[in-house]
Amino acid sequence: MLGICGYAVSGLALALVGLGYRVTGADEDAYPPTTDILRSAGVEFADFHSRSNLERWGQPDLVVLGNQVQAGNPELAAALGQDLPVVSEAEAQGMLAAYRRRAVVCGTHGKTTTASLCAWMLEGAGLEPGFRLGSTSRDFGATVRLGDLRTPFVFEGDEYTTSALDHRAKFLHWSPEVVTLLNLELDHPDIYPDLDAYRAPYQELLSGMPESGLLLVNGEDQGATELAESCPAVVQRWALETGDWHLSAAVAVEGRSQLLEVVGPAEVRVSLRLPMLGRHNASNALGALATAVALGARPELAADAAADYQGAARRFEVLGQTDGVTVVDDYAHHPTKLRATIAAARQWVGSEQQLILVHVPHTYSRTLALLPEYRDAFQGADLVVLGPIEPARERNLEGSVSSQDVAAAAQGTELVLVGSAEEAIEVVKQRLIRPSLVVCSSVRGFDQVASRLLAALA
Repeated sequence: MLGICGYAVSGLALALVGLGYRVTGADEDAYPPTTDILRSAGVEFADFHSRSNLERWGQPDLVVLGNQVQAGNPELAAALGQDLPVVSEAEAQGMLAAYRRRAVVCGTHGKTTTASLCAWMLEGAGLEPGFRLGSTSRDFGATVRLGDLRTPFVFEGDEYTTSALDHRAKFLHWSPEVVTLLNLELDHPDIYPDLDAYRAPYQELLSGMPESGLLLVNGEDQGATELAESCPAVVQRWALETGDWHLSAAVAVEGRSQLLEVVGPAEVRVSLRLPMLGRHNASNALGALATAVALGARPELAADAAADYQGAARRFEVLGQTDGVTVVDDYAHHPTKLRATIAAARQWVGSEQQLILVHVPHTYSRTLALLPEYRDAFQGADLVVLGPIEPARERNLEGSVSSQDVAAAAQGTELVLVGSAEEAIEVVKQRLIRPSLVVCSSVRGFDQVASRLLAALA
């Protein structure tokens, strides 16, 4: 497995080990905790790519290619040169789920939370589902699970390219009978130059659905509802106020939970306690419930399961509390996600408590393309501590945009620019006004700033 330490590839590796396969691999960007998890499962891998890795443990019967492995990689070139069978991670996942009822949960925002909640609801209904997520489910302790091979399989629908050999969206490999479409907004400008280009793979996914299939669509999102108009499958809509799935009463908030009174087709009426805040998460929960029911879950059992849902790793994950300061680790990296995260935080702590956001934008291309969206992205926070852009795969684009540009675009919130996680921690310590909620948002963790901040405060 090339790129074996990625979330999805490592999850696939562990699933294949569970089936009795011998799995080896390589990854030049290997770091804990994935490395520790793989080693504890007996998976041997190299932390570099080399032609020699293909013989290190004996010639493989199959090579699985992770998305982060680039064209020109010597190990990939050697595998192709030796005519070894090579498939992408997405294709391999599709092969494992080929004879099961498949659902794809897709959209720009919220798909990890919605897909993992749907899987947990199916589990609560006794169906032992399989799933493939983009992050670790804290409920299952896995990114990939096979479950009972006779039960449904839930895919988090990744619209990013499949691999260096296949530029199609990953979700086009999964032929779902159920699609849950959350929202649609430009993202990944490194491969989709405009919204029409971004919409294209979604249109292809929906147009390929069977007439007997079911499209569940967020009726509050214009981009999603417009796409639904040309889908040949049966369409159901959800929304907090109106739709085939909706709420019969206003959302009630109790501590860190929302209480939802849900009405659905076929006279479904259930009460759902969701241990997550934010209007966006209430909508995600409606989509997850509708999907679970479409896949065979009894509505009341699926709704009951939500009360124990722990969520996906680093999706508004509360790391701890010390001396009046609560620290949250979060994945938000798009201006829309930041607005939703700040709104959920305010719903929890109210307007009087200090709210600090420690944030680093992700990739130069996304930051540059979405720069105008940062105008109001931080409103609601009392202080934003802004670190340098995470380049990820775009180190070659350094200089095209900077966090200084983000700070210049943002309005209405005090910002402090820092060059490192260490600086960010010092700024937070100096500016704290207890009680305080500190949300650390990034894709790659900004040098584990959330856990280090909590330790420093303790």
